[in-house]
Amino acid sequence: MLNGNTIELGVCYYPEHWDTSFWKEDMLRMKSYGIGVIRVAEFAWNLFEPEEGRFDDSFWDRFLNVAKDCGMQVIFCTPTATPPAWLTEKYPEVLNCDIYGHPVYHGMRKHHNMTSPVYLDFVKKIVEHIAAHYSAHPAIIGWQIDNEVNCETNSYHAPSDHEAFRKYLKEKYGTLENLNRAMGTTFWNQTYTDWEQVHLSRYTLANSNNPHMMLEEKRFISEAAINYIGIQADIIRKYRRP
Repeated sequence: MLNGNTIELGVCYYPEHWDTSFWKEDMLRMKSYGIGVIRVAEFAWNLFEPEEGRFDDSFWDRFLNVAKDCGMQVIFCTPTATPPAWLTEKYPEVLNCDIYGHPVYHGMRKHHNMTSPVYLDFVKKIVEHIAAHYSAHPAIIGWQIDNEVNCETNSYHAPSDHEAFRKYLKEKYGTLENLNRAMGTTFWNQTYTDWEQVHLSRYTLANSNNPHMMLEEKRFISEAAINYIGIQADIIRKYRRP
């Protein structure tokens, strides 16, 4: 474990990118250079759940045992920054969308949104499995949740995002009258008469949206991220070692 009295060096390591014959040599070389901690697994959902509902722990069990034998300490990550292709193809509602409403397709990282009930259900399942299975492993000293939230984009426009934004505004303002007053919607005839008319920013002429609503959008995205990370943290805490 980290003792807090010395500076500990750590690096990211991606064992899934290398032949298993390199693992021990790589970690022993890292140890010889003073690197005692590695972070792993943040982009490896498919290795935990190769198909929906079927979990396979053989890869990470093997790797963590090699890490333990090498005396390497591990920060283990939840892999929710990169949902696998089987998930995004079958459940396209988990994908983020751009300001025009076009889906952001599979092939990069952070291609999901943070408000889809379907995605959050898959997130809960994978994190529950990982935390239950791996938390007791002696090589693991800590956890990373997801990876660099909002790093590739801080703009979310999926249907579930618009719906969650309406819920956020309803809870904050209570009535459309209060919302209209606070957002100054009399300007340019933006007044809302039904909650279904309320959206996150969308393409407009001159690409100019109500600045008050844009500020609320940023606050909403922050709240969505806090909720998304909090769901995972709460699950992991259940398996925290004494």
